[in-house]
Amino acid sequence: MSLWGQMILQDASSSIMQNMIFFHDYAMM
Repeated sequence: MSLWGQMILQDASSSIMQNMIFFHDYAMM
């Protein structure tokens, strides 16, 4: 359970970071 929660949390945080970086690059243009 803990392992699954950690994997899901890491996946969610990484996708959120990618979205923020993509949005930041798009806004800078």
